Amino acid sequence: MMKERERPVSASGVMSDRAMTGLFSRAFAQPLRLLGQTEASLSSYAVFWCVAFNEGSTQVEVAKATGLSAKTVSRVISQLGETPEGRGWIKQSSDSRDRRVRRLTLSRKGNSVQKQMMRDLQQFNENLQGA
Repeated sequence: MMKERERPVSASGVMSDRAMTGLFSRAFAQPLRLLGQTEASLSSYAVFWCVAFNEGSTQVEVAKATGLSAKTVSRVISQLGETPEGRGWIKQSSDSRDRRVRRLTLSRKGNSVQKQMMRDLQQFNENLQGA
C-alpha cells in the first residue's frame, strides 16, 4: 500500500508568532549589524527596504506596506532620517502638489548603505551556496 504524501509543515504551525518574529528579526537585522548598526530591528529593516524599493512613498504608504503602525513608522523614520539624532539614511521632502504630504527617499548616505547591504547579502548567499 502506497503511503499518502505528507503535507509540508508550515513554519507558523510549528513555531509561535513570538518565536517567528524573533527569528525574522535576527535574520533581517544581520545586514544592518554588519554595518555596525547594533540597534537594528525588524521594524527599521522593513522601513528602510520599503523606502528603498518604493522611493517617494509616504509614511502612511510605508505603514500599509510593512504592516507596522503609523507611530512605529514615524519613530523609525526619526531614527533613520536626517534628524540630529538620526542616521541620515532617509530623506523627507514635501509633495509638490500637497505640502502637508511628506515623501520618503533614501539620502545619498542611505543609497550607500543599501549598496553595501546588497553586496553583503550577495556575499552571504554565495557563502551559503559554496558550503
